[in-house]
Amino acid sequence: MNRTDVFAISIGMAQSGLSLNPVDAIDYITELIARESPESELYDRHVQKLLALAACIWSLRRELLAPP
Repeated sequence: MNRTDVFAISIGMAQSGLSLNPVDAIDYITELIARESPESELYDRHVQKLLALAACIWSLRRELLAPP
């Protein structure tokens, strides 16, 4: 799946009310991190990207509640 597909499908899901709320999204990211194998050479990279995704969700949520 390419970036355009992800963007289009994500928009469609959001418009249909199928998106996760921010708390559930962070919980899901936590589950994904727990599934990663610390022995893997890609562990640090994957966890860093998942944490960056969580930070993005937090930033977007914060901006909605208290715009800068």
